[in-house]
Amino acid sequence: MKNVIAALLILALAGLAIASDLPKEADLHDYSLDSPSRIVISGELTESSPTWHRWRVPYPYELLSLDCALPFDSDYTTEPAFDMYCFNVTNADPVEFVVDDASFDTVIYIYCAPFDPTLPQENGVYMDDDDGDGLQSAIVAANGVTLTPGNEYWFVICAYGSTIGTYNVVTSDNVSLCGGVANETTSWTNLKGLFD
Repeated sequence: MKNVIAALLILALAGLAIASDLPKEADLHDYSLDSPSRIVISGELTESSPTWHRWRVPYPYELLSLDCALPFDSDYTTEPAFDMYCFNVTNADPVEFVVDDASFDTVIYIYCAPFDPTLPQENGVYMDDDDGDGLQSAIVAANGVTLTPGNEYWFVICAYGSTIGTYNVVTSDNVSLCGGVANETTSWTNLKGLFD
């Protein structure tokens, strides 16, 4: 019996030694994993963020184009700051992107790849303005945004007007980001934590 206990102690100590040599968790710049199956995208729009001349679909903003041809019908006079994130889906269930906290009035979009912010009327799938809490945006399962696994898509968040500030977006568990951050300020420094 003493030999069994000694052997178990040796195995437990060996396991601790191996665990302490595992690489640290990824130091991600613009998002963190809330749990293994749900992503939280946190970011900030600042005065140095890129801007774009965004468009909108006809009110009440409920159009959906799974073939990447969303019919934008009018543009806004403001050119707000924006962030964009490349993502994939793991299955054909509807995706969700819910702004659960932001210091400004948000608008969100989903685009098929390629997404070019200088051509905002091309490759659109869905947009939302105020379907979240208050002036926050939300794309939920009931909107029916069912995307194709294996394809790249883009999630874009911007301000309704010219305001800037912080935001937090929670996704459905079938969303995975393409290699971390994907915006114009991405650099090797920002991504190096993925490879440490």
